[in-house]
Amino acid sequence: MATITDVAQMAGVSKNTVSRYLNERGYISEKTKTAIQEAIDTLHYQPNQIARSLYSNKTYLIGLVIPDVVQPFFATMTSRIEDELDRRGYKMILCNTMHSSSKERKYIDMLTANKVDGIIIGSHSIDINYSDINAPIVALDRYLADDIPVVSADHETGGRYAARAFVEHGCRIVVQLEGFSQVKTPSSARHRVFEQEMYNHGIACFTHELRLNQFEFSTYLATADAVLDRYPDADGIFASDLVALAVQRQALSRGIRVPEDLMLFGYDGSFVYQIPYPALPTVIQPFDDIARTIVNVLMRRIAGEPLDGMSYVLPVRLSE
Repeated sequence: MATITDVAQMAGVSKNTVSRYLNERGYISEKTKTAIQEAIDTLHYQPNQIARSLYSNKTYLIGLVIPDVVQPFFATMTSRIEDELDRRGYKMILCNTMHSSSKERKYIDMLTANKVDGIIIGSHSIDINYSDINAPIVALDRYLADDIPVVSADHETGGRYAARAFVEHGCRIVVQLEGFSQVKTPSSARHRVFEQEMYNHGIACFTHELRLNQFEFSTYLATADAVLDRYPDADGIFASDLVALAVQRQALSRGIRVPEDLMLFGYDGSFVYQIPYPALPTVIQPFDDIARTIVNVLMRRIAGEPLDGMSYVLPVRLSE
């Protein structure tokens, strides 16, 4: 097993320089950093995490709290955030709350007890005071508290993109499916903008609200049937990708042609929109940019550096 001495010898530097590089202490030239990292990669060196933590007063652990890792948006974000943290020398502890605020409280207690360096929270609990948590926090597409920064996609533009598609398709009666309204999230802006755009163009728009933490596909199928029954004359439905695909499945089973009789438009842009053929038209959230930004903001909070603001909004795009 390689040691820090082996790394120092291969890189042609002192052990103290390698230690400073590993713990991000003091100035080190780019040439020296490259030499050390190449030696670490060649020797497959693994730093002693306990010693590193004692020296730096950091655990190099970050908690990620989400409601359901199976849900495509959270699955994609989990993967991207983990990659971004790994590039910075951090390990991620995944806390999958499974729709339970009680379970989330236990996870948060565990994370703070183990002195993680920071926490990223994207859960949908509505009865937790996040300001009381003694750790640097950044919110993933959630409004948690006034003193907690939030990173999200540009949902207003996303809602406008989707609305334009329904207008251009010539829809007259549209239904949008949105998340539980008591969960305060930037994503609500897309539904507000969408509804206003429908009104501006003389298109009837109805809103169907999902239940709190409704993420299972089987429940989306039931919701799709309920919407199709309640709005038999609807010629357009706007929903997140997985919900839209559930509507498509139930509509096709009823002999409703998509998109000739019923236009569907999604939102998220994870891999699922590409499953049907042709692919579901959708608004694609910038997963990589969100992950990069949320980790950047968290690192600044951990370091005690001032932030540029409390809201970070990143551009979306349409699927091709």
